[in-house]
Amino acid sequence: MSLINIFQKPMEFKGIGKVYPIQLKDWDEFEEYLQILMLNNSHFEGESDDSLLVKLVRMGLENPAIIVALENIFNLITRTSTFQFNWNLDVLLFVNEEKQFVDELMYEELRKVVLHQNLLIEPKVFKSKRMQEWANDALRLKQKNSANVTLEDMVTTVSNLKGISYEKLETSTIYQLKSDFYRWQYIKRYDAISNLYGNPYAASELELPQFAECLELYADPYKDLFKSKNKMNITQALK
Repeated sequence: MSLINIFQKPMEFKGIGKVYPIQLKDWDEFEEYLQILMLNNSHFEGESDDSLLVKLVRMGLENPAIIVALENIFNLITRTSTFQFNWNLDVLLFVNEEKQFVDELMYEELRKVVLHQNLLIEPKVFKSKRMQEWANDALRLKQKNSANVTLEDMVTTVSNLKGISYEKLETSTIYQLKSDFYRWQYIKRYDAISNLYGNPYAASELELPQFAECLELYADPYKDLFKSKNKMNITQALK
């Protein structure tokens, strides 16, 4: 298993060079552009066979904020500041003063790397409007029934448990933050159950968990979303 994400190492990518995960201090800005980053070819079903980046740029010609968003995304993931859009003689490029560039041939693979580095799961796009609406509603309900833990809550928890300042946490990534947060959950659960083992009546009903078990940081939010409590396949029911 690679340690590249836990140590915040960049990925080497032809053309653009080093691609870094987003640090917490830049997360709010990054979130402003996530709507653009999350767009994939499934959102352009039935349109031209052009590359995803070309489709986004065409949208950007009507709405320049999309071009600006792409420029800023590329700045953030390279930790630079001068990316600009350039389209001359059929060559579509985003390029900066360091000669790093993003073109239409590499954008889709680059996009996947960025999503993976930052623990982002692509929302599924369904051909059926009814299925899409049902999935969106089911996800909202699933989130509503889960504990309401925000990124700020994770930051304050990790800061207190590890005894480190917010200033130091600013340079952590989402991967590092969530790894620490959920590992602490496992450790606290282990400690709580360990204490109950002193009670002979409780011990027989308890199984001591493994606090170092693998974290499911890339858990699919759509898993079991289309199965009802009585195990009926809802996907078939909605067709």
